[in-house]
Amino acid sequence: MAPFKSFVKVAFTIAAPKASINSNNNIDDPSKEYGSLCLQKMCKLFNITPNNNLYLSNNKSGERGVCITNSIKEGDAILSIPISSCFRDDEPPNWYNNNKCENEEVDTVGERYNPSAWSTRLAASVLDMELNQGRDSTTDKLDANEELKLGREIWSSMLPQNDVLRASLPVHWDEDVLSTSKCTALELAVDSAYFARANSVMDLSEELKAALDVEGWSMMNNDDVKELLLDMDALQRKCHDALDIVQTRACRVERKCDDGAMWGPPLRILAPIFDYINHGSFSKGSGNAIYGIESANFDLENAKLVVRATRDLTKGEEVLIDYGDSARPAWKALTSYGFVPEYDENTCVAELFMHGQRFEVDTQSVPFDLVEVAAAQSLLDQSYEDGEIEQVQSGDSDGLPPFVARAIVKRATEAAFNLVTEPDEEESNTEEDFEPGSLLAMNLATNLRWSQHKVLMGFAENLKEFASSTTSVEEE
Repeated sequence: MAPFKSFVKVAFTIAAPKASINSNNNIDDPSKEYGSLCLQKMCKLFNITPNNNLYLSNNKSGERGVCITNSIKEGDAILSIPISSCFRDDEPPNWYNNNKCENEEVDTVGERYNPSAWSTRLAASVLDMELNQGRDSTTDKLDANEELKLGREIWSSMLPQNDVLRASLPVHWDEDVLSTSKCTALELAVDSAYFARANSVMDLSEELKAALDVEGWSMMNNDDVKELLLDMDALQRKCHDALDIVQTRACRVERKCDDGAMWGPPLRILAPIFDYINHGSFSKGSGNAIYGIESANFDLENAKLVVRATRDLTKGEEVLIDYGDSARPAWKALTSYGFVPEYDENTCVAELFMHGQRFEVDTQSVPFDLVEVAAAQSLLDQSYEDGEIEQVQSGDSDGLPPFVARAIVKRATEAAFNLVTEPDEEESNTEEDFEPGSLLAMNLATNLRWSQHKVLMGFAENLKEFASSTTSVEEE
């Protein structure tokens, strides 16, 4: 490990080994399974191409993912779905915000297409789909609209159960579960998301109730309509469920030309089948596909969302896309999508408290402010060896003195073990103390703690090695 050469303003760099490249994740072909048959049916109904090279399978972690039947070359399309088959945030249903615009003096266009309300608009489209399920047709032949409607019904039936999805999102966790994550950043994010979610639910529930009063949705069971009209809690829960789907499955796409110029504003979409594709970090080497909007004539109505391979893929391999910054670090992935990604020393971070101050560290660097705090405290505690202070004062020591590094290592090691140490027996909760959904949440919180534990241990180990190498150089 190379020693630090200079006092860096932002962070000290710690040398670290390169990320290993995962081997291909070959999975047995379950093409006859019900889920894969449904996927093939949806590919045809949504006009997805190619429509015969994808199937669903559980990966080694037990998660359902999208795999390929036949090998694909780098740059080839894995999946191409028309934008017209997707839910779009610029196309909310007619009932959304219509009532508000009729009764108040507001800008209809500005109200319906406020960029910050994209998730609410997409959730309105999901609600509209659910309330209009059921095809009024006496023939087996479907027109384009009926095919799209049937495809969305099949897609909806294959989504996770509402209670499971709800339990995976920290915005719904109670304080007892949230506190077990031992992650301040997550708690702050949940506080912020809670109020934004409450506003969205209030907006949706008011508009939905007004629409139900007027339309009634003839396809719905009358008892279902009556329950939603009379029970505000049930109505709001339905809005929460729709927002959960949008939060965990929507994506942001940019309309770019080949030269990088934009031919339209970014779009938020919910694309069936594409949303089944799991996350794989490019940094860790597991990501193997990218996606974007492609259009020959810059016409959104004829555009497609295309997923392309970034390397050659073999038969049976799972397709993985990098979810981007919203999945890094781990607490963001949990907040945004309801999962804790596989540990990656290149992107994972952990919080470290030292003398009442919070710092964010990774395995390869030490924040400048952390060094200052640790140095000041070490001088007060006189936790240094003979000659070390003289070396610092004379300028013979590089920017991070060994005695300061040792102090940080000690604190990081203590914090790492605190993350995996169970609470006192009289304060601990048993599985019987939690609702079934809370057990899933507790498992996710535990995974987040272990991720931070690994970061802090790697950070401490690298820093300890650096301090030892620096001391050896000085002695020579």
